[in-house]
Amino acid sequence: MEASNCQNRERVLETFQLTTAIFQALGDENRQHIIMLLLEHGSLNVNQITDRMEISRPAVSHHLKILRQAGLITFDRNGNEKFYSISSGEFLVKIKNLIAAIEAGI
Repeated sequence: MEASNCQNRERVLETFQLTTAIFQALGDENRQHIIMLLLEHGSLNVNQITDRMEISRPAVSHHLKILRQAGLITFDRNGNEKFYSISSGEFLVKIKNLIAAIEAGI
């Protein structure tokens, strides 16, 4: 029984490590605001996001980079511009796997 608990704990920790970047990215108010803007508008470029926020364009770009690295957003090019939108994929799978691992370990 003890070995099983240890294996469950290890599985939860490994799965949690895969989601750490997601939670860190979501932990910032400005990044949360960007996510909400993209949910509301679907797709925006950096200037459109900056116009709707109270931070500088370089700060918006920095937050977009962190959100991209965490897999929360993606972009499509239209000429020289990048239009950002919510990623429809892997980050949700990682969070669902974490929840399943925690539930299985309880």
